[in-house]
Amino acid sequence: MGLSSSFLHLSLALLVGLYAGINLSSFHRLPIVVNPSSTTPSSIRKNPEVENDNQFADIKKLKSENEQWKAKVNQLEKDYSSSLNKMHDLEESCSKSPVDTADQNQELQREVSLSTKYSNAHPICQSSLSNPTPSAMALWNQHLVKIFEATRVPTDRKWQFHDFTAQLLQIITPRLPRSVKNTPHDWRPVEQALTVVWERYQYLQLSAAERRKVSNPPRPLKILIMGGSLLVGTNCRMLMKELNFQFRLPKRECTWSNRLGEFLNALVGKSNEAEPLVQVTKVAMGGTNTATGSIIWQYDLIPPESRNPDIVLNAYSTNDMHILTILEAQSSNTTLRERTFDMMQAFVRQILQTRHCPDHSQYGGADENEPIPPLLLHMDDYLGNEQRKIWETTELSQGVQVLANYYGFVSMSYADVVRDLVYGDTYETWFSSEWWKKTKNVETFEREIHPGMGMHIVSTWVTAYNLLELVSSFCSLPNPYHPKNIGEYEAGLWGLPELRRTEKEPKGKPQPQPKCLQPVLTKDLLLEDVTALWKKDAEKLGPPISCSSSGTHSDDSSSKTLRIKCPFSWVSGLSLQQNNVTFVQEYFQQQSSVWKGWQLSDDKDKIGFIPIPDMSHAGNVTTLVLDFVYPQPIRSITFFFMKSYGPKWKDSQLQVNVWHTGAAGRTLLQVRQLIGVHNKTTSEMYTEEIRLKETQHVATGEKLQLEATLVGGSTFKIMGLAVCS
Repeated sequence: MGLSSSFLHLSLALLVGLYAGINLSSFHRLPIVVNPSSTTPSSIRKNPEVENDNQFADIKKLKSENEQWKAKVNQLEKDYSSSLNKMHDLEESCSKSPVDTADQNQELQREVSLSTKYSNAHPICQSSLSNPTPSAMALWNQHLVKIFEATRVPTDRKWQFHDFTAQLLQIITPRLPRSVKNTPHDWRPVEQALTVVWERYQYLQLSAAERRKVSNPPRPLKILIMGGSLLVGTNCRMLMKELNFQFRLPKRECTWSNRLGEFLNALVGKSNEAEPLVQVTKVAMGGTNTATGSIIWQYDLIPPESRNPDIVLNAYSTNDMHILTILEAQSSNTTLRERTFDMMQAFVRQILQTRHCPDHSQYGGADENEPIPPLLLHMDDYLGNEQRKIWETTELSQGVQVLANYYGFVSMSYADVVRDLVYGDTYETWFSSEWWKKTKNVETFEREIHPGMGMHIVSTWVTAYNLLELVSSFCSLPNPYHPKNIGEYEAGLWGLPELRRTEKEPKGKPQPQPKCLQPVLTKDLLLEDVTALWKKDAEKLGPPISCSSSGTHSDDSSSKTLRIKCPFSWVSGLSLQQNNVTFVQEYFQQQSSVWKGWQLSDDKDKIGFIPIPDMSHAGNVTTLVLDFVYPQPIRSITFFFMKSYGPKWKDSQLQVNVWHTGAAGRTLLQVRQLIGVHNKTTSEMYTEEIRLKETQHVATGEKLQLEATLVGGSTFKIMGLAVCS
């Protein structure tokens, strides 16, 4: 070390000397100015201007060299200082005893041991992810090529959308973190979903012969996506027409909801159509919004195989900002902001009040006897121009963020991933709708709320990325992630110490929150009242339902054993099956005792029951009578029907009689008049719930009879019916 120090000193001295020599030589080489006429004959004198130019060039060159050497000297001084510091550190390191080094190693090993000991114990976290858990973006980048390949739809066998997909993925990948808006307050639904995935994945690793021997195979993860016309696939196939691609891709298969299931299953590799890892079901119908979604969920108007989902995804945002919702708000004398907020809050409460007992063991310390709600996600995909002012287009997303923070559900945004790209170029159509239209060389900005295929591809990635974010965050939680009681300190939990208890504990320690949903969030809810109201709601509900006492899943917070909320349910357009004329005709006819003057109409994809033309004239009665007998009580009936406009719908009115046949004979329970016309220039679906009084409930095994008769106008359209407990 002494030699190195001496060498550095010597080098520095030499350079300093050289620097000084350069300065001196520069001084000696300066030209001495004399009168050329006194020493040189005029015939041989040099041109004085040329001589001066040469002298100035020499001076400039010497100054440049001088600056270069000064810079080298300064750098060497810095290097010298840095080397001295490093030598000092090395000398201190060498002087440390082996005991100090051993203590450091032991401390490092202890930290690694604690990190492993208290890492999330879920098998997916332990077997599939490293510790510490990688971020969602790190995992996404690690599997980027596989993600690209899994995006291809199976019918695109020649990978004709290869280049388009690759360009989209390059643009969108670094933007995906923008889509993450809120994580859940309650991580138990995430754990339940991961457990379902893990057990199903383990099953799929078996050979086909081994799987056939499993009598009760683990079920797939069930994801239910609910939405409107965008989820139906409106405009999704326009790009195929533009590029003249001829392979088969129906619009329902073009949508991101269909792509999501294929994408997730393709990533796994072992799953197939017959035995998928993930089962994604879409419930979508044009012209519907979140208010319709609440009714669909409330009355179990979901395909039987999709009931009791692990994950529920609200994708109504574009339809929530639709002209139909605007008209609904106007007819209710309220604003669009208030209407969308109220719709969304009602939907959130419907989903979160639905509790199911976990059908798998818990790994994170959660109470296995406590029912849990499904995992609720909201997708903001609205980039339409139903409103022309940008601030107004964000009214729904602003309300959703408030509700997501209040209730603790997951929210994500496709719109925020690409919003700046769209605003920077409103002519682009990869991510937004085609707004600018040319007619006779005149360009106009027209209403359009349905984007093309690019949006559907990117929405698949946005949803998958947010699911990945949930997995990464969950696996980063310590074990157990769910402390038993927030008001009680657990010594040793996550390696935390025993309390010394030598000082007085501060007042105001937080207590466990009431075991129910927060009070409804309104403009009038006061901070000083919220605690009392929340506790009062919990007292009304009574003690939480215990899964150990019921032994079954519960679809209703007030029931411990009932699984099917609505034994008879149909709504037009919710699925391919429920839009199948033959299926619907048979479904109703097997319940009917009188079928006079009604037919099933498939008009403009709005399937429903209408009176046969001309039957309502000349005194003909058009009546439909349906009989229901079920091994469970019936408490409500809900009709879904169309309201329209114009001469055809003038005076349209349906009378519904609800009868009960029991031991005491036949009794008329209720009568309702449904009006089929309104003063809007749109055709919309409405609902009418007939809730039976407690004394009118139809008991198990007794007959409920519905009699529907056209009493006004010449037409009416029944688009759905739910008979529920």
